[in-house]
Amino acid sequence: MSGPLPVAAPQRVRERLLAAADGARPVLHASSTAIYVDLDGWCLGIVSAGATLVPCALWSRLPDLTQVAGRHPRVEVRDGTFVVGGHETRIGRLVDVTAPAPRPGGRSLTPHPVTSGLDLPADGRLTTTHLDGLLGRGPGLTPLGDDVLAGWLATRAAAGRPDPVLVPAVRRRLGVTTLLSATLLDCALRGEVLPQLADWLAGPTTATTDALVAVGATSGAGLLTGAQLALASLTDQDNPHDHSTDRPGRAA
Repeated sequence: MSGPLPVAAPQRVRERLLAAADGARPVLHASSTAIYVDLDGWCLGIVSAGATLVPCALWSRLPDLTQVAGRHPRVEVRDGTFVVGGHETRIGRLVDVTAPAPRPGGRSLTPHPVTSGLDLPADGRLTTTHLDGLLGRGPGLTPLGDDVLAGWLATRAAAGRPDPVLVPAVRRRLGVTTLLSATLLDCALRGEVLPQLADWLAGPTTATTDALVAVGATSGAGLLTGAQLALASLTDQDNPHDHSTDRPGRAA
């Protein structure tokens, strides 16, 4: 292709790129649907049109990233721009990945079968003692335990009720998991989520549940279980905070 590669980007992705020094970046993962690099200890990527639209990536309209990147891509930052396979990206649209405040209807505590091997509290209240059994637990770029934790943290953040003990405990231990998963947990702590989780939080229905569970091999199921646990953990005794968000994917 000729000319810059058009992409959409969450605000923090653009800010990270603008703040990054010029130079080549280590490629952590490369496939036809996603390329992730280490950007100064934060995982930043570019994804294809059919890939999961993670909040730490540039969102392209290409069906296959090998069209521009090849099988062994070189990625660099140049003047605040993500350059892959020699092709500069151009951010034409900013997207809002902030989770909406949860709507009623998602408090069912029927964990997805793939999470049955995890030690999860019946009342949904995760504590620091659960972190050993969740952080970094499971195979892949985003271990299942991390996905459950991300769903829990993002939902609590979206409800305006982040846990004052668990949040700093997770931040201190992000180094025990993969860089992509640590970055997505960082996003979850800020209430930044995938569109499928945002849709489920905005309206837990059969359609939004099915769409969320369909994400990845187990990631969507983990996120769903974590979100359900978080909603179950909320009580009238918690101190809510004013929290107003827009749906992810909206042009900012």
